[in-house]
This record gives sequence, C-alpha cells and structure tokens, in this order.
Amino acid sequence: MSTFRRALGFALWLLVVLALAEGAVRLAGWVLRRDQGLGDGTAGKNVVYCIGDSFTYGQGVQPTEAWPQVLAAMMKQEEGAAAPEVRTLAEPGRSSSVALLEVAKALKAGDARLLLIMTGWNANDGDFADWAARHDRAVPWTARVDLWLAHSRLYRVVKQALTFQSRALVFDDVKVIPQTTGMQLYDFNVYQEIARENLRQIARLCHAAGVPCAFLTYPHQDLPPNPNTKIEYYHALFGRTPIAEADYLVEDRLPGEIAIDAIIRTVGHAEDVPVIDTQPAFVRETGGGLYLADWHHPTAKGHRLIAETVFAAARGR
Repeated sequence: MSTFRRALGFALWLLVVLALAEGAVRLAGWVLRRDQGLGDGTAGKNVVYCIGDSFTYGQGVQPTEAWPQVLAAMMKQEEGAAAPEVRTLAEPGRSSSVALLEVAKALKAGDARLLLIMTGWNANDGDFADWAARHDRAVPWTARVDLWLAHSRLYRVVKQALTFQSRALVFDDVKVIPQTTGMQLYDFNVYQEIARENLRQIARLCHAAGVPCAFLTYPHQDLPPNPNTKIEYYHALFGRTPIAEADYLVEDRLPGEIAIDAIIRTVGHAEDVPVIDTQPAFVRETGGGLYLADWHHPTAKGHRLIAETVFAAARGR
C-alpha cells in the first residue's frame, strides 16, 4: 500500500507541475503576443486588418518593424488624423485554415475598411488530417497522438526545443535551422490544395460582406545548392525529396514563382481579388540584408519593403 501511495503521490505531483508549466507557457504566450484582436467599434468602418502568419506577425524583428506597423506609420504620415487604424491578426505558424476564421471574425466585427491577407504558406498536420478525412485517406496513429498532444502549448515548446538540431538543413555547407517543427503528414500537392481552397473561401467571404480585400504574395530567395529544390523552402523543410514541375498545381507559373505565390496569384485573379506581389521589390533590392539567418523570414529592411509595396498599391502607384 505504501508503494501505491508513493506512486499516486508522485503522479499527482507530476500533474501539478505539468499544469503549472502549461499555465506558465500560456501566460508567456499571452504576454508576448502581437495579435491585436478586433477593433472596439470606435473607429467606425475605418480599420485595416492585416491577417496572416509569421510574415505578418514579424517573426525575428521588433513589433514596430513588422510591415503592418510600418504601413500604419506611412498612412498616418500621409493622412494624419484621417488615417485608418491598422490592426494585426497574425501568429507564427498560423495556417490558412485559421486565417480563414480570423477573416470571418474581422468581417463580423463590422469595422473593416480593408483586409490585407498574407496566408497559405503554412499548413500543419491538423490541416492534412482534415484533408485526409475528407478524401477517405488513413492517418497514422502516431500522427493522431501527436495532434492530440499538440493541444498543449507546453508539449509544442518542448518538441520545438528537442528537435532544434534535427530540423537543421545543410545545403552546400550552409546550415539552416528552420523555426517550424516537422510534420508526419506533409504532402506538397495537398499543401497547395489546402491553401487554394482556404483562399477561395476567404475571397468569397469578403465579397459576400462587401468588404475590400487584397492578397499579398510571399517574398523568397533561392535556397543554397541542394538536390531537391531551388525555391521551395517549405518542401525543403518537410519534403526533402526532389521536386518536379508536375508536382505544381499551377501549370502557368511565372519564372521563379514559388508554389504558394502561384496559388495566391491564380486564386486572386479567379475570385476578383487584387494581388499585391511583394517579390519584385525584393528582387530589385541589391543591397542584401533582406532575410534572417533562417533564409526565410524578412528582416526589418525586408518588412519595410513589404510595407512600401502595399502602400504604393493602395495608392494606385
């Protein structure tokens, strides 16, 4: 009985420790969040919502350096007191499925003047599992367990820490450590399908609500020499297999266009949504210093380029 009591006491102690750790992680996430939430209605119909993932959140740069805040400063300088309120609804790793929900919330708030949407790059095992269920495909039990555990932020943080080195990509002696953990269900073709469907729904929600929206493409740079892909960072991270033209859903890709930007461009055109292409500004910039060490996320300089591109497009320049 004493052994049983000791085991029970240890189990209860462990549960308390885990609960406290989970609470601490969630509190830290709340303190560090940059998602500004919905407006309070005081701005009237004069809020610009910037909806997306780490590219909109500003991963790796200061909050004031992220492109939505730089854009807000530009608008303030030009329009003064009449400038719209700019609110960010973004989080690193946020998939287009979650962005779709954020769009619905922003539209329901009733104060949106414009929605600027940069989404589609991220998908996660939950997205792939939902897709598999709709298409009668099996999902391995290991992936189901991982998805269940992923409800815990503590689990996600620990997993991120433990897989830090294993996520490293070595391209031609260049070591790149991505910020995102690996996935069991990743599929390059399905990843594109998920983004395409969610972007279509986003466009139709905005049209139905009568609120203007615009899609932003993702800037990117060529990867260091490797046997799998020159431009598909997402596939280099999760697929790590050779990629061919037949693997792309969009057949008429532009030269050097990545898969997600091709999806954004074609859905925008098909659904009558303006597309703001951020890539040309990055290509024209010759000074370098546009990307962080992960070869993926923009630096503060890159975020300013995005803001300038959006500002010019909004002014019809």
